[in-house]
Amino acid sequence: MSDGADRRKDRWTTGLVVVSIMACGVIVAGLLDTGSGPATVDLTADGPAEAPSYVTPTVEYPVDIPGCATVEPPSEGEAFAMWVGGEQSYDNPRYPWFSALKASAMTAAVLDALPEAVEIPLVSPTESLLFEPIPEYEQPPDVEDDFGGVTSARGPLLRDSSPGSLWLSVSKADKPIPPCVAGELDRRTTLPDGTVLDADDTWSEYDGHRTLSRSVAGYFPDGTWIHADATDENFAEADPGSKYSGTIPLSLDELTAIVLRPELLASTPVPPGTSPPPTACGSGGGSEDEGPALTRADLDRLNAVLDDAWRDQRIALSRPLGSLQLAEHSDNAVCESVDVTTPGSEGTLRVSIAGGYTVPPEPDKYDPSYDPQAAKATRLPDGSVLERRDGYTSAATDPGEPAVDEAGRHVTLTRPSGTRVSVSSTSTLPATPLPYELLESLATTPGLEL
Repeated sequence: MSDGADRRKDRWTTGLVVVSIMACGVIVAGLLDTGSGPATVDLTADGPAEAPSYVTPTVEYPVDIPGCATVEPPSEGEAFAMWVGGEQSYDNPRYPWFSALKASAMTAAVLDALPEAVEIPLVSPTESLLFEPIPEYEQPPDVEDDFGGVTSARGPLLRDSSPGSLWLSVSKADKPIPPCVAGELDRRTTLPDGTVLDADDTWSEYDGHRTLSRSVAGYFPDGTWIHADATDENFAEADPGSKYSGTIPLSLDELTAIVLRPELLASTPVPPGTSPPPTACGSGGGSEDEGPALTRADLDRLNAVLDDAWRDQRIALSRPLGSLQLAEHSDNAVCESVDVTTPGSEGTLRVSIAGGYTVPPEPDKYDPSYDPQAAKATRLPDGSVLERRDGYTSAATDPGEPAVDEAGRHVTLTRPSGTRVSVSSTSTLPATPLPYELLESLATTPGLEL
């Protein structure tokens, strides 16, 4: 590790982590501390006497930093707290440079820039370096808006079987390039076009567990600020003993190559034909511990089955039906949500496949909990149960606006193996959902087993 391992991780990196957490809709509180250290932060307001601590390296000052004409002393820590909530949207008029298509183009550029030796394990789209909608949040009026207008992405990485992670943030800033501050960077490079690149190699400790971090921040002539931070932390691993690999999966040069991708600049237009990002989805239940984690081979097999089942259909979709992805917060359930674009049937087609279910018993009409809808279930020769359900909603999207009426058709197949396949079609009236016969044909397609 470079000499920067003995200096404080920069505030921009801390901000990146905060923004990524904020997108979940929670209260965020922390400390931006660049004191002369070593910095130790008590992360509990009213906790036990021996509360977990956050420790960073000692900051040397005065110090010379390559590429910096002057170096400012480390700043004092700043406490902050803010709230992020509600549904986030890519269509935010406050940030016209960013959109769903721009997010897709940026993600594709980052994936293309990863070295061949680095791979992303099978995870849900939101953990696959997908740039998320720019969050909006509330904060105290006396706190500077350091994090507004930032889109962030994260993903786990594997290199030579060693896990790590990559965090990214992109914003368009109308403010000067930050000065060189002791403890916040190892070197500064100014390119001929005026682009400024700051590199840092450091560590931090939380509750005695050390995280290695390597970052590159880019400040571009068009006002784009890009930050890439690679760590040895496997954020998907719950066991602290195996959470930190001790090896950062990307070098500073490799991080620089990502930051310099022109597709990440706010001024770069979206290439024609760019597809929108996948819609996050869930499996709808089941047992989270049922069966082993799915592999890419499993996902490819299931998608091939769906593509083959849809081959002769004359109904247009926004993406191939074989576009299943891991469900959010799961490693053994898959799902998808695609748009139906055929006139008269415009709407959404959803498919989910999950394990850990029990075949519904025969309904007893004398039971007080008897559900007439369940009595319509069809019991197939192999012991599977096929259920149909109609759905209808009517709600106004905004106060004072007319109600939007949506109709849905839902089919669920539960197999004796515990695999449940759910297929649904919803449409805003006067469009009509896809017919039950088609939904049942998809749900009962051979091969859709986990």
